[in-house]
Amino acid sequence: MEQAKFVINTIMSREDYRKFLYIATFRRNKGMVPLLGLISLLGSLIISMESDSLNLTKFLISWIGLFALAIAVAVLRVEMRTAQRLKTDKTGAFDSVNTLKFYEDRIVMENKALKSTGELKYDQFYALMESKDYFMFYLTANQASLVRKKDLDDLNAFKEFMVKTFGKKYKRI
Repeated sequence: MEQAKFVINTIMSREDYRKFLYIATFRRNKGMVPLLGLISLLGSLIISMESDSLNLTKFLISWIGLFALAIAVAVLRVEMRTAQRLKTDKTGAFDSVNTLKFYEDRIVMENKALKSTGELKYDQFYALMESKDYFMFYLTANQASLVRKKDLDDLNAFKEFMVKTFGKKYKRI
């Protein structure tokens, strides 16, 4: 029988889910914050125009205010999504142990608490993203599974295997 290259027992706590949503909102798409800055800049230009001349003080204050408002809306959206997911989770998915077995060509996932198992070939994944605390395995552009780095015995060997296995689908964020 084939031996798994890595066997990882990991969990996703409520706090891990919350952190993941912040990463997905602000770090996965590097253009998000500059886009919010540009939109707030355009809005502040409109607000600060007085009879075909620019009021610089009004422009700067409105730009800062609109940018802060845009960031606050994004943060509020993340917090609302987190609260909604935690409230509606009836599966017990949070804080249950996921056992992940990484083979040369596939990953086998098992969660005894949820009585679920699954197997996916690496080429079936949309992407693999690495942040400071997690490896995020994207099944689709919007659906991901987390592996906490603190649950890894040999982080460097695992990362090396993932970079080699996922190639262009791997991204450090």
